[in-house]
Amino acid sequence: MFLLIDSISSRTQSTVVCPTGTWNSTYRTLAGTFNQVGSSSTLLYYPYRAAFDASNTMYVADQYNQRILKYVGGSTSGTAVTGLSLSYPTDVYVDNTNIIYILDTNNYRVLRWNSGVVTVVAGGRGAGSTYDRMSTSYSMFIDSSSNIYVSDYGNHRVVLWSAGNSNMSQLVAGGYGAGGASYQLYYPFGIYVDSARILYVADCYNHRIQQWYPGAAVGNTVAGQSGVSGSWSYQLSYPTSVIYDQYNYLYILDGNNDRVQRWVLGATYGITVAATSMSSPRGLTFDSFGNIVIADSDYHRIISYAMYCPQATMPVCSTAVWNQSFAILAGSSGNAGSSSTYLYYPYSSFIDIYGNLYVVDYYNHRIQYFLRGVTTGTTVAGITSSAGSSYSQLYYPSDIYVDSNGIMYILDTTNCRILQWIRGQPLGFVIAGGHGCGSALTQIDTSYSMFIDNQYNIYISEYANHR
Repeated sequence: MFLLIDSISSRTQSTVVCPTGTWNSTYRTLAGTFNQVGSSSTLLYYPYRAAFDASNTMYVADQYNQRILKYVGGSTSGTAVTGLSLSYPTDVYVDNTNIIYILDTNNYRVLRWNSGVVTVVAGGRGAGSTYDRMSTSYSMFIDSSSNIYVSDYGNHRVVLWSAGNSNMSQLVAGGYGAGGASYQLYYPFGIYVDSARILYVADCYNHRIQQWYPGAAVGNTVAGQSGVSGSWSYQLSYPTSVIYDQYNYLYILDGNNDRVQRWVLGATYGITVAATSMSSPRGLTFDSFGNIVIADSDYHRIISYAMYCPQATMPVCSTAVWNQSFAILAGSSGNAGSSSTYLYYPYSSFIDIYGNLYVVDYYNHRIQYFLRGVTTGTTVAGITSSAGSSYSQLYYPSDIYVDSNGIMYILDTTNCRILQWIRGQPLGFVIAGGHGCGSALTQIDTSYSMFIDNQYNIYISEYANHR
């Protein structure tokens, strides 16, 4: 069994609540009014971040109004958190005991608010590049031990302020000037840290997401093209926020493209899960129900895209009777071929939640996709009649699973691997096996069947290894 579940940080409001999550294409406004600025309880002025406590109460860093607003019970009228003296706050976080952390940007510090008592827990000594100071910063992350990670934008680095030590930070990533080398960052923005202390950085001006292991001197690019701004699915343009969920997905707020991209670790491209009427979005988070929440800064509002969790069902009534004659959904009886209307020893099929058909066309080394009621197929994975081991090819595939987002999981038999493949993309990537055929626990041998459960664990019936 291959587990695809990675560690999830204790920052629980960043958790996606189901593995099949899909988001509505339309949004609703949680706070503020479209393109209107103001300082009343119903208006915002360049908000930068929203955060949620355990009861789904929302807190907003209302940057140009120098305040943190609290919204209770779905109200669109906020109440200012008292006892704060702020200068352009840009990030806010609420822990499970309702302690509030605020990134007080132009005061170069992080504040801790506990029942009206305010304490400086990082910085507060003015701007600077020594490790007892910070420059202009727009994002922070608080881990389960109350350690504070700060994305030190102006110093092109990420630093860690250990819990209880507001005097000195330590370098975690970057810190060698602005640049695009693997050891550098260029105006880093949003950050996320998982429970293994692996850091993810929205490296804004490098148009990439960097993954940084604890103690590492260099980062790995896991999304985007370093130094290249663009709007293709494999590109980013000034990303401003990143979240990593427990199902191996990155969620990236792609700032200049005004969209949210979901990106599987190891993929070379992402898919858009939200992209409606945003302007210079800054902060991305999830509420307690898995809804995507965005600080739509230039439109002076907080917006939300509702999540739903479609479940695959096979309703069969207790008195069902099946017709004794069949209908051909794909292929031609007794005729093999490689055209769009033929198949060549198909091994498996899958019907998605919309009734569309996926066929594993074994001898044609491809996956064919048939819209419901249509007998002409489209190749959505592999290259017709071209077996191979590249990420664009299949070699006698034998089984398939398709999730509610149209992402395919393909048992690539002769290549002894399982590929994850987003429909419409030119290649897939390996999520299990891929280390040659064999009996080691890192390998798969000849196999013809698999099962993927609702947590995305993969079970393989390993024919050649008798297990």
